[in-house]
Amino acid sequence: MKVYFKEEQRFNQWWIKLIMIIVVIGALVPVYYEAIVQFTTGKPVGKNPMSNEGLLVFTFVVTLVIIGATSMIFFLKMTTIIDESGIHIVFKPFIRHLTIKPGEISNWEVRKYNPVKEYGGWGYRFGRKSGTAYNVSGNIGLQLYLKKGRKILIGTQRPDAIKRAMEKLMFKEENG
Repeated sequence: MKVYFKEEQRFNQWWIKLIMIIVVIGALVPVYYEAIVQFTTGKPVGKNPMSNEGLLVFTFVVTLVIIGATSMIFFLKMTTIIDESGIHIVFKPFIRHLTIKPGEISNWEVRKYNPVKEYGGWGYRFGRKSGTAYNVSGNIGLQLYLKKGRKILIGTQRPDAIKRAMEKLMFKEENG
């Protein structure tokens, strides 16, 4: 199978990392504060305090959960492949494998878009008027208009390459 285009994208913008750091600190500081106060003063904290052992286990578990949940975003990966059979999107854990065949496409364009205004942000998103978006960063994407009326936008960091790949795919479809 001849591959015309392949792109892998991850959430690695500096502002996402900053938000994750703020969330982790904001969630863990109160937990650690109570644990430190109870351990250093020997006085139980709160109306229904935990034992020192219970507080230690609670602090450890909360730390794992918060760091694990916030770091998940850095393991998300979106892969877009355009080959002779169509457009393939893998956006784990949301989409295992979505294939759009050239015969399903009525029109397409590579366009600039507003992720927040049109889709409410980045990720696997739905817009009322805009359709479905698969995007990780930036504001340029491959807009697909499907014959059944659906609209799908696939974000890209390589607009020229995805345009050339779509031209090859659709030319092949039109000319058999």
